[in-house]
Amino acid sequence: MFRKAITTAVALIAMSVAMAQNETEQLTVFPDFRPGVIHLANGKDMNNPLLNVFLKNSSLLYKHGTQTMEANMDNIIGVDFSDRKYIKVDKKLVFLVDSVGPNKLYCATLIDVDAYQQMLRNNRNITNIDVNNLGTSISGDLSYTTIDLAAQGDILLPVINQFYMLFEGEMIKAHEREIYRRLSKEKKRMFKTIIGENDFSWVKAESLMKLLKAIS
Repeated sequence: MFRKAITTAVALIAMSVAMAQNETEQLTVFPDFRPGVIHLANGKDMNNPLLNVFLKNSSLLYKHGTQTMEANMDNIIGVDFSDRKYIKVDKKLVFLVDSVGPNKLYCATLIDVDAYQQMLRNNRNITNIDVNNLGTSISGDLSYTTIDLAAQGDILLPVINQFYMLFEGEMIKAHEREIYRRLSKEKKRMFKTIIGENDFSWVKAESLMKLLKAIS
């Protein structure tokens, strides 16, 4: 079921990124691996004492002995931690932020590749790490990621939140065009009012929840 082993060290250096929304020293969402319940595509649930979420692509990580493994996301529909519930959307784990009746806002936190690449262009002294292909290797039919999570602590990477909405029974990206075309004439007026406010942002959960409440 699981096929990607994360085993070989990758050298990373500390980086300061002013343009990113947030920065992190972790390559995982949680600082430590923690217990959770994996919901599988075959309908079964699996308890695992050591789980985490990879910031590279919001995939599931788990421990197998001393190795850190990246799960095959085709086999997973969700993961429940004690304080956060994830479902899979576009092969990414997204967690529930909040809801308004049946409508819900979900979020995935990822390394901001665009901000990182801009940082590299602005500072030639920073070592270039290929985030798009971070340690990924192919050996026959086996795909595995070569990165040492123990290297965390000296890392400062830009991260960004990607939002999705479960709106009227359909999962969509939290994007102006995607939402607007699904609204009635009356709700389109409310939509324009909310997104026209000076403090509205498509990358802030508070703004998106205010929008979701207005159009629900």
